[in-house]
Amino acid sequence: MILHRLTIRKRILIIFLMVAITGGVVQFIVAGRYLQLATLEFYQHHLETDALLVSTAFAEPLVEYLDGEDSSSISQVMGTLQQEVGHNYLIVDRNNRVMGYTANTGYEQVDRVPDTPELIQARSEHIGADIRPNNQGEATLYVAITVSYENNPLGTFVLSEPMQPAYDEVTRRYLELAGATVPVLALVIAASLWIAGTISRPIQSLRNSAMRMAHGALDTRIQVHSQDEIGELANTFNYMAGQIETLMHTQRSFVSNAAHELRTPLMTLKLRAEALSEEALPADEQETYLREIRQEVDHMAELVSSLLMLARIDEGRHQPNGTVTDTVATLHDIMRHWRIEAETKGLRFTAQIDPDLPDLPMSPNDLRVVLDNLLSNAIKYTTRGEVRLSVSHRKDAFTLEVSDTGVGFLPEQGTHLFDRFYRSEQVRGQYAGNGLGLSIVQSILNHYGGRIEAHSAGIGQGAVFTLRLTPAP
Repeated sequence: MILHRLTIRKRILIIFLMVAITGGVVQFIVAGRYLQLATLEFYQHHLETDALLVSTAFAEPLVEYLDGEDSSSISQVMGTLQQEVGHNYLIVDRNNRVMGYTANTGYEQVDRVPDTPELIQARSEHIGADIRPNNQGEATLYVAITVSYENNPLGTFVLSEPMQPAYDEVTRRYLELAGATVPVLALVIAASLWIAGTISRPIQSLRNSAMRMAHGALDTRIQVHSQDEIGELANTFNYMAGQIETLMHTQRSFVSNAAHELRTPLMTLKLRAEALSEEALPADEQETYLREIRQEVDHMAELVSSLLMLARIDEGRHQPNGTVTDTVATLHDIMRHWRIEAETKGLRFTAQIDPDLPDLPMSPNDLRVVLDNLLSNAIKYTTRGEVRLSVSHRKDAFTLEVSDTGVGFLPEQGTHLFDRFYRSEQVRGQYAGNGLGLSIVQSILNHYGGRIEAHSAGIGQGAVFTLRLTPAP
């Protein structure tokens, strides 16, 4: 629970330190223990080797001495031991009677030595060893070798060596091990600091950027310095920030444009209502004002209806459902109404519809909304010439094309036609509308996986809107 209150940097650092220190201590103890055992075994093995060599040379003189044949040989061997072996020694017979020893080792007043661990072990295993204090209280290693001649045990040869040099060697090995472990721990600590920094700094930067965005700085972005998970997180944050910035800009623009579109008819309604309140107003002007009021109300109703549809689409409440099963008949039914509208305005209306169109994965009402917006725009922005509807099905693609010979638009304006409330300068103020129809068309098509494109050769050159959909399986 305490770790949860700390920062990620501190948590990483503490965990790394705990792992590193624990691993270092365990390694130091285990490795030190092995080094200690290896050092002591080396000293013991060295002393055992010397004891074996001496016991081999000592066997024959000891036989002669015990048989009373010649005592000079054993005396010579003992003298050599005193000068060359370099260890304290003790020679006892099978009954532990002292036969020879190194001077000043405490055996001067002893005729028989007790059974010590190394002597007992040597009788059963030929060689024995033990570590215990000597007569001066110093830790000493004792190695006993059974002296045999022709497989007959004659006595026991004991070499002893103080253990302090071995302990000093063990201490030196421990210090060397510690000297090798400390740099490793330091390297692990440095690595943990670096890793903690590489993880915590981007997260801290992400937090600071999120706080700046929360305070209104929607253009905040994070600099990406890596391609790992942290870099992917930064890219995701930047993408999210861009989406939020676009959404907020769209929302503000949407509110501003909606308020503007509603303010104009409301002001018109207010002025006309005030004019109608005058009793001296002629009847023909009253009729004119009433007609204008009805037009503005219709305009507001159309605007509110479009806004509600876009709101439902944005909120995901306009779910794609249904299928146009008789596509040709549905298209002819929609086309019949707009043919009358075009001819009423003095325009030619031509249509080319494939007779064997497949079913469409779109509700009939949504298809009607799409075609109503496209055909009404084509007729509205065309003063002379024709409006053409073409529908075909090629290679698993349903293509619908609406073209006209109307006002057209500049090529650079084509990408903005589907923006909400967008209206080009050449039509604003001359043609009624609110700039939401094409946005509704595009939003509906997006729900069905379709797409729409707009093309024009320029002002006065007409326009072509091409819609593509995948037919229902």
